Amino acid sequence: MNPAKLSKLIPFLREGEKIAFEEIYNDFFGVMYHLSVQYLHDPKASEEIVQDTFMKLWEIRETLNEQFNIRNFLYTITKNNCLNYLRNQKIALKHHQNIKYLEIHFNYEALERLGSYMEFEELREKIDSAIAALPDDLRETFLLSRFEELHYKEIADKQSISIKTVEARMSKALRILRFELKDYVTLICLISNFI
Repeated sequence: MNPAKLSKLIPFLREGEKIAFEEIYNDFFGVMYHLSVQYLHDPKASEEIVQDTFMKLWEIRETLNEQFNIRNFLYTITKNNCLNYLRNQKIALKHHQNIKYLEIHFNYEALERLGSYMEFEELREKIDSAIAALPDDLRETFLLSRFEELHYKEIADKQSISIKTVEARMSKALRILRFELKDYVTLICLISNFI
């Protein structure tokens, strides 16, 4: 859409004319979606981001004047939303990697010390007891992860909680189990192999 045509649509958009909004939406949605998906590689997240961009345009419509550059506005909002999404993904990944690092560390310690404290069956009883003593919500999340081998997203869907809640519960469960088993062997990661 050329700038002159866009300028002519602004007064109608400002007045809340949905036809003007739809024309702008139809003209720019594909471009903004392509920009978003190119960087996020996530069609669903990209669609949500672009929808949010157009919602922002609708929300500020009454403040628009004929010199307002709709193209730049849509591009800037889409780009900023993509950056926010990627920033949040980086934070979540870093947190997830920290948990994975702890699990790998526990696994290494466990392998290094395995067999020096007790026989297999005795060890399994200690582990079972420690898991059974976890608070209900932590235990359920932990069992879904370690014994049913569900991913955090699947656990979140199954328990109707957020992925961040799953991560927090797993982190807390691992800390409790490490403390409870400290006198025996640090076996947080190996637990699923013993059952």
